[in-house]
Amino acid sequence: MEVIPMHETPRPEDTESRTSDKWGPLLGFLTLILLFATLSSVFLRQRLVVWIFLVLGIASLIAFVVLRQQAILRFFVSRQVRYGANVGVTALLVTGIAVIANVIVVQRFDTSADWTSDKIYTLSDQTKNILHGLDREVQVIAFFSLDPTNNQVARDRQRAQILLDMYQRETDKLTFELVDPFSEAMKQQEYGIQFDGTTVFESGGVREQITTVDEQKFTSAILKVVRDESLKIYFLTGHEEQVIDSFDQDQGYSITKEELEKQNYRVETLSLVTQPEIPADCAALIVPGPKAPLMAHEVNAISKYLDKDGKLFLMLDPSINSAKELNQGLVDLMDRWGVTIGNDLVLDRIRPAFSLVSGSLPDAPTLSDFEFHPITQEVYRPVTFQLARSIIPKTNTGSDFNVKSLVKTTDGIGNSWGETKRKPDGTFEPDLSYTEGEDTPPPVSLAVVVERGGEASTTGDTLPADTQEESGTRIVVVGDSDFANNFFFHGTGGGDFFLNAVNWLTLEEDLIAIRPVDPTERSLRMMTPGEVAFVQMTAIFLIPLITFLIGVGVWWRRR
Repeated sequence: MEVIPMHETPRPEDTESRTSDKWGPLLGFLTLILLFATLSSVFLRQRLVVWIFLVLGIASLIAFVVLRQQAILRFFVSRQVRYGANVGVTALLVTGIAVIANVIVVQRFDTSADWTSDKIYTLSDQTKNILHGLDREVQVIAFFSLDPTNNQVARDRQRAQILLDMYQRETDKLTFELVDPFSEAMKQQEYGIQFDGTTVFESGGVREQITTVDEQKFTSAILKVVRDESLKIYFLTGHEEQVIDSFDQDQGYSITKEELEKQNYRVETLSLVTQPEIPADCAALIVPGPKAPLMAHEVNAISKYLDKDGKLFLMLDPSINSAKELNQGLVDLMDRWGVTIGNDLVLDRIRPAFSLVSGSLPDAPTLSDFEFHPITQEVYRPVTFQLARSIIPKTNTGSDFNVKSLVKTTDGIGNSWGETKRKPDGTFEPDLSYTEGEDTPPPVSLAVVVERGGEASTTGDTLPADTQEESGTRIVVVGDSDFANNFFFHGTGGGDFFLNAVNWLTLEEDLIAIRPVDPTERSLRMMTPGEVAFVQMTAIFLIPLITFLIGVGVWWRRR
């Protein structure tokens, strides 16, 4: 008997499996495409298209989940997923513990380390001691622009942030912020910022501005703003000097007084006509261009003050209306201290002031090439000496004190000189020209510093803070007083020159003994032609050849 085979009716789950296998992958791939299209539409800012692709993508995803629900369920309950989930949870726990431990370590401990051979990222012990001893808040605002074309400012901004970060790690009394002066113009005006790259230190209403990124300058600024006692500066009066309370452009020193007070100095006037001697609290005596002669007892009082390690800033203008020296007493006093004050008028035809600064006389020197000294280190703009006489250091001063010129005119006969020829009435000849043997030859010195008992700082080094009372006599002599008046103070480098001179006289630049760290210069040596050829052969031929031979060897063994 013949057996007729019966056709088996397909089971529903088999039909569902075949449908899932057929359309599931297609829907999954379509879902990925639609979601990618949605993200692309977001970047293209096509709102309607975004919604269309998003709705289609969600619908495709739902259809994929419905068709492949059994496979998805088997995947999530599989051994591999369970193991993967355990590994993921363990990894999250380890990561969380590491993050918490890192936060605790960063907050409680200094985790930085300086591996440089010169220790350029390590603060000096003096700075650390000062920061540890701070008893009041110090705010620091560093004004550095974000101009990508100014590489120097960008480097200084980075250095300032690194340095201030190191300061902040040593004390919780110091806070700082970096400000772009161009985007925050109101704050720039509030702090009177004139130069990009200026850092302002402030505490208790006292401010100090620094224009260089340097540990010594930063720490000195901190000491200035937290200092309880203000140093007192006296301006001599009674001889038609520059007036510190006058707003006159030519004869006023009101800006000078204001800037000194910003640096926490107390500024007062002093008349030696009524007071026989200079007060004991005088940190520095300033004589700003007397046009009338000092009496003998006044010169004697200044002489005694200098003999007792006093600090003098003498600005002596030339006598342009009389051939007779009006202040012979001061000239003789400075001669005893190794400074020759000429009775002349200094001219410089190579660097005249009229081409740079409005208000200056033709051929008045405008100079920017300074001798190395703490006073001139941060004078970045030319200084105009509108009416100046020669101030020349003597060479035979002996070893008791040091005398050094700060700035000189252009060298070369006829380029600059100190004019001495006068008319019978005592005024200078209108046709000024150099006369060899009569006039002061170039280059003509216009400013001199004298120091007794402080050779180190004359060469640019610094003295410890505890030597302030034993620093010896310091004198700055300039053959002009107009360079720091209201007209020239901010318009030229005269204001910086003046303030630096006062800081040097009062030992403000010597508050701490921190030497700048000069990192060792390391440069890559240029390769020789033979070395270049070796590198090329190795990279282009040798390494690929070795890789090819290894591959051939593996293929041969497997075969």
